Amino acid sequence: MRTKVVLKDELVERARALSDARTLSGLLNRCLADWIADGRQREIEARLRKEYTLGAPESAKVNREFADIDSGGWPGQ
Repeated sequence: MRTKVVLKDELVERARALSDARTLSGLLNRCLADWIADGRQREIEARLRKEYTLGAPESAKVNREFADIDSGGWPGQ
């Protein structure tokens, strides 16, 4: 897709110093791909936090149910 964008010179210079992209187009494509990947990673982490939190009561229940078995005099205790 062709488009016209206005970028701050300082940001372009700093990004070029950090990137191996040869063209400004390549640099912008890389930045956009990285930005999307970061967003997806944040979404995954948020989902994992939510699932972990929702699973905490069930985990506590299982721990209580097995507390007697776990302290039943097994070797090494």
